[in-house]
Amino acid sequence: MKSFPHYSQHDVMDCGPTCLRMVSAFYGKRYSLEGLREKSFITREGVSMLGISEAAEKIGFRSICVQVSYEMLTEAPLPCIVHWNQQHFVVVYKLDNKHVWVADPGAGKLKYTREEFCRCWLSAKKDGEDTGVALLLEPTPEFYAQEDEGEKTDYKGFGFLYSYLRPYKQLVGQLLLGLLLGSMIQLMLPFLTQSIVDFGINNRNLGFIYLVLIAQLMLSFSSSAVEFIRGWILLHLGTRINIALISDFLVKLMKLPMGYFDTKMTGDILQRINDHTRIQNFLTGSSLSVVFSMFNLLIFSIVLLLYNAMIFLIFMGGSALYVAYVWLFVKKRAELDHKRFAQQSANQSSVVQLVNGMQEIKLSACEQQKRWEWERIQARLFKVNIKSLALRQYQDSGAVLINQTKNIVITGLVASLVVKGEMTLGMMLSVQYIIGQLNSPVNDLIAFARDMQDGFIFSDSIAGNIAPGVEHIDKERLRHAAEVANIHGFIEGLPLGYNTRIGQEGNGLSQGQKQRILIARAVYKDPEFIFFDESLTAQSEYEEAKQAFLNKQRGTGTADDLALPGPDTGSAVATEYHRNAPTPSP
Repeated sequence: MKSFPHYSQHDVMDCGPTCLRMVSAFYGKRYSLEGLREKSFITREGVSMLGISEAAEKIGFRSICVQVSYEMLTEAPLPCIVHWNQQHFVVVYKLDNKHVWVADPGAGKLKYTREEFCRCWLSAKKDGEDTGVALLLEPTPEFYAQEDEGEKTDYKGFGFLYSYLRPYKQLVGQLLLGLLLGSMIQLMLPFLTQSIVDFGINNRNLGFIYLVLIAQLMLSFSSSAVEFIRGWILLHLGTRINIALISDFLVKLMKLPMGYFDTKMTGDILQRINDHTRIQNFLTGSSLSVVFSMFNLLIFSIVLLLYNAMIFLIFMGGSALYVAYVWLFVKKRAELDHKRFAQQSANQSSVVQLVNGMQEIKLSACEQQKRWEWERIQARLFKVNIKSLALRQYQDSGAVLINQTKNIVITGLVASLVVKGEMTLGMMLSVQYIIGQLNSPVNDLIAFARDMQDGFIFSDSIAGNIAPGVEHIDKERLRHAAEVANIHGFIEGLPLGYNTRIGQEGNGLSQGQKQRILIARAVYKDPEFIFFDESLTAQSEYEEAKQAFLNKQRGTGTADDLALPGPDTGSAVATEYHRNAPTPSP
């Protein structure tokens, strides 16, 4: 099977169009993300499976949305797009009875065990079998007849980033001068050490030894002064660049059309602003450190080569083996880091909900169920941490063994040369110092490359919010509660219906919609009385829900009372499609 192409989503709402982009590229057609987003009818809640299906058919695919078991999925044409964790889309491009290969637009290409995949994909039961939702895609002749859009991108490379440094050439020059001075100072130290041993000690010349020690002290003081000045320059330069980056971002943001803000969450925009700090750190910190490391590696390598070619070859060969061994674990560590991040995010959300929603938890008598949810998250997090720890231990242990073996071999060789008279004791100490200085840049380069009173609405599905703590939710009772609260029409219009996630990690709710969810929660408990507090906000929507409840109890309600329309979500056909084939938010 040919290598499956992978693209990264720009933000959380782009997962669906990005998946379609990957499938199209697999079949040989390149489409821009912007074009596929428009064809998918993306909204603030993301894109539905229906939207992806319509976009796919516009570019020549034959599509069908299915709800199938894992065994049936193994017989489906691949690649296909699947509904992931009821809030995301990924592409399955290969699977067997034990493993599933997934292209995740937010995390890269990952390999899951069958159990891990099913835990994220399976979402409902059909004919007694656990099933999940998938969109099957096959190209038609029309697909190959169409002209693709090519890969339109605004990426301008690192040159664009470094353009922010051009107005500060003088400061950058001072930084580079500081790096050069620091390297030269470090380069002098091994020669001074050699002179102390070979000349001062051998000739019993204390005056010369004291003179060299004073020179070393002055060099150390000079090095500290250079680092002090460099720190101030970096602070000054970093602040200016950060202001320039954010200012340019805001200028472009304010030029965008209104439609852009209809589909963007505030958190996405804020995250992009926060990401500028990473760019600033790269331009003023990481990149300069790499330059410093590369310069030191070059200079000290030349010095080591002048001392002894054999020692130089041993060091370079051992370092190459060290880097290659560490690199073998990079991809697997990235996969485990992504899984651990997801579990830690779920853990953090769970703890926040337990604290903020404790009053509602006690009112709903679901303490045990919420505690069990947290414990299940801890168990999954523990398993991921165990795998991550084992992998890290294999990587670190092997890398240390290779590195230490290289250093021991060099020490043994240098010692033998001293015994044979081919190298002085001072030269031996100097070589040991140089080896130490060379090991540090290699480690830095590897690290740089790896661089890696209000009712509470739970971050859960709408059904889970209306019936918190209920293991098996009664669907008729759930629907009745939603109709009484005048929220059923709004819920049915959402892509996932009652399975739509809301709260801190899902769709935002207006205050009136939030109050209706809380009323539905109270109705689901089937109480004898419900007391309404007139001081609540969103009074008009609240009054409508309260009046509908009273009408229902009196038997005087109309159909309109029980089905207040929500926002326009498309045609009746689309709504029916959503109802039969649940589809996710971003």
